[in-house]
Amino acid sequence: MARIHGISGSTRYLLNGTRPIHGTRLATLNDITEFLDNYQEILAEAEKVEAKRQDEIILALENRETELHQQLEEDTDKRKREVLTRIIKIHDRIEASESFFAILVYLIWFWGANWVSSYRIHLPFIGAKWNIRRHKKRKEKTIADKTQTIKSACKDIIETQQFLSRNDLFLIGAKGEQQVIDVLSQLPDGYHILSGVNLHFFDPIYWWKRKDKIRYFQIDPIVIGPTGLFLVGSKDWKGADIQIKTGDLKRQVRLANHALWVYMKDEYRFYERNPKIRCVIVSLQGSHADLKIDTDIDVIALDRLPEYVTARDSTLSEMNIDRLVYLLPFRKT
Repeated sequence: MARIHGISGSTRYLLNGTRPIHGTRLATLNDITEFLDNYQEILAEAEKVEAKRQDEIILALENRETELHQQLEEDTDKRKREVLTRIIKIHDRIEASESFFAILVYLIWFWGANWVSSYRIHLPFIGAKWNIRRHKKRKEKTIADKTQTIKSACKDIIETQQFLSRNDLFLIGAKGEQQVIDVLSQLPDGYHILSGVNLHFFDPIYWWKRKDKIRYFQIDPIVIGPTGLFLVGSKDWKGADIQIKTGDLKRQVRLANHALWVYMKDEYRFYERNPKIRCVIVSLQGSHADLKIDTDIDVIALDRLPEYVTARDSTLSEMNIDRLVYLLPFRKT
C-alpha cells in the first residue's frame, strides 16, 4: 500500500478551530464526523455529568455545614456548662460566707459573672460561626450558579459544534479530500501521498500569465511514485458542472502547478530534469472518460484514480522519489 504523509489543509483548519472535548482534542476527520453525528448525546451526557458533580458539591457543602453546626452546638454547650459551674461556685461561696464584706464582694463577683456569661459562652466561637456562614454562602452561590456552571462546562462542546457548523464548506472539502486519500492509499508500495503541502517563498514568485504574486501556497494532495508526480484536486461536482466552471479551475490548477514547479526548481537540483507535474481533477460525483478542461488537466471519476496514476511508464527512481518526499513540506498529524 502507498504511504500517507500529513493531514489535509481543510481537516487541519477544522481541527485547529475545535476545543478539547472532555479534555481530549479531536485529532482526525473521523473524530470530527463522530462528534457531529453524536453531538446531542455528547452534550446531554456532559450536562448530566456536570449536574451530578454540582449536586455532589452542594451535598458535600450541606453535610459540612451540618457538621459545623453540630460541632458548634456541642462546643457551646460545653462552654456553657463551664461558665455556669463557675457561677454556681461563686454562689456557693456567698451561701457559705458569714462576713458581710465577703458576701458583698462575692455578690459583686456573682453579678459580674452573670452579666458577662453570655460573652464568655459565645465569644470563643465567633470564628466557627463565620466559618458556618462562609459555607452557607458558598452553598447558596453554588445552587444559584448551578445552571450557568453546567452551561460553562459544556462551552467547549457547544463552541466546537458552532465552529464546525459555520465552516461546513471546509467540512465538505475535508470529506472529499479524505475520499481521494482513501482511494490513493490503495496504490502499491513505492507511492507516497502528501497532504497539506505548504509552500513558502521568502521572495514572492510571480505567475506571468496572470501576474499573480505568490508568497504562500497550499496543495492537497500530491502523489509521488515511480510513474511521476501528480497534483490531485477534488471537486464534489459532476463532470458537466466542472466543464461549466472551467475558468476558475484552470487558474487554480495552473497556479498550483507553477508554484510547485518553482519550489522544486529553486530548492533542489535533481540529477535529471525536474519531473513532469501531471494535473488531475477528481470528480466525486462521477465523470465520463477522457474529460479534459485543458490540454494538460484531466478530469476523472474517483474510482479511476489509482489506474490513472499507475498506468504510465516509470520515470522516477526510488532515490528521486525519496528526495521529492523529503523536499516538499507537508503538515504532520
